[in-house]
Amino acid sequence: MEVDGNSKKEPIDVLALFPEVRSIKDANLRDAVIATWQELWSMSQWVRVQDVPTGPEVPYPTIPHNQAVIAMSLAIADVFESVHGVTVDRDCLVAAAVLQDASKPIEYAPSANGGFSIAPLGRMYPHGFWAAHVALKHGIPDSVVHILLTHASQSPTFPESLEGKILYYADQLDVIAIHKDRWRKQIFISK
Repeated sequence: MEVDGNSKKEPIDVLALFPEVRSIKDANLRDAVIATWQELWSMSQWVRVQDVPTGPEVPYPTIPHNQAVIAMSLAIADVFESVHGVTVDRDCLVAAAVLQDASKPIEYAPSANGGFSIAPLGRMYPHGFWAAHVALKHGIPDSVVHILLTHASQSPTFPESLEGKILYYADQLDVIAIHKDRWRKQIFISK
C-alpha cells in the first residue's frame, strides 16, 4: 500500500501505543498530540507502525524506543519533584515525549526487501522538523515544538527547558540501551 498523504489510511491507536497521552490534563493539547501523530502516520508509506525503525544506525523499532523514552522521562520527573521539589510541566513533557519521534514514519520508508531507506522528506529535513511542523499546525505550544526541534543529538541547539533536557537525556540513554554508546570522552593531560 502506497500512501501519498491524500489517500485514506487506517489510523493508528495512539492511546493504545502511548497510554500516557491520557494523563495530559489540557484536553486541547491531548487532542492535538493525537491529531499530530495521525496526520504524520497518514503521510507515511508504512503499513504497520510497529515496523518503523528507530534510525539508520539503530535497527530497532521506534515504538518501544518511544515508549521507553516516555517512561524514563516521567520517572526522572518523579525523582526531580520528590527529591528536589522541582516542578515539571507534565503536559509539556508527555506531549513532547510522545511526539519526539512521530515524524519517523515519514523520515524512513519501507524497502521491497523488507528493510527500509531514508525517505525523501528524511533527506531534505532534519529529524523532528516534520513533527514540529505538523504539531504547530495542530496548535501544539511553542514550548513543546522547541523540544521536538532540539531533542536529537544532531540538533544545532540544546533544549532550553527542564522538560526538554529531561527528554533529551532520556532519549540518549535509551539509544545506549538498544544500540550502543555513541558518546566518548577523552581526557587530555598537558604538562
